[in-house]
Amino acid sequence: MTKRQKQAQQTRRTLFENAVALFREKGFDSVTVEEITTRAGTAKGSFYTYFRTKSDIIIEEFKAIDDFYLKYQHNLKRYGSARARISAFVRAQTRHVRDNVGVAILKILYATNISDPLAEKFLINPQRYLHSLVKEIIVFGQESGEFRDDIDADELTLLFNRSMRSVFLDWAISDDDWDLVAAGVRYCELMLIPALVGAGR
Repeated sequence: MTKRQKQAQQTRRTLFENAVALFREKGFDSVTVEEITTRAGTAKGSFYTYFRTKSDIIIEEFKAIDDFYLKYQHNLKRYGSARARISAFVRAQTRHVRDNVGVAILKILYATNISDPLAEKFLINPQRYLHSLVKEIIVFGQESGEFRDDIDADELTLLFNRSMRSVFLDWAISDDDWDLVAAGVRYCELMLIPALVGAGR
């Protein structure tokens, strides 16, 4: 990487970090691009070199969540059963969103994905690493005989992730009024694991 490329990467990172900090402090709608660039110490025009809109900042924040999943997936191999792996994953997933993302940024992501027709629909993109990781657990469960195999692993993964998004959305709507981790794990164990196991098992 050249010196110019390193500088560009650092400028983009600085804009991103300052924008997220401002969103948390003031709310997404109250923050202007000029405020972001002023706080980052860059020219106003530099923002549009790296981001199309403020919404792109939020998408970047959620791409970072998949980086967390990529690092975390090695921990799952210490769990011998698919049930234990999926529960451990949900615990780690909800803890990361609660402690590192936060309800304010989560609200912004849902709002921009719904209201901005040009926003990248990263949240529901089946090409996300999240999909691959959950599918890997489900395939492991199918091969070990723990999970049903009458439904394709991709479809089960899609339904699992769709169901978990409902938990995150409910938490955002409630404005962090209950423990996301405890409720997420309980939902997984009472609703999602039985669905993955299937009737008669």
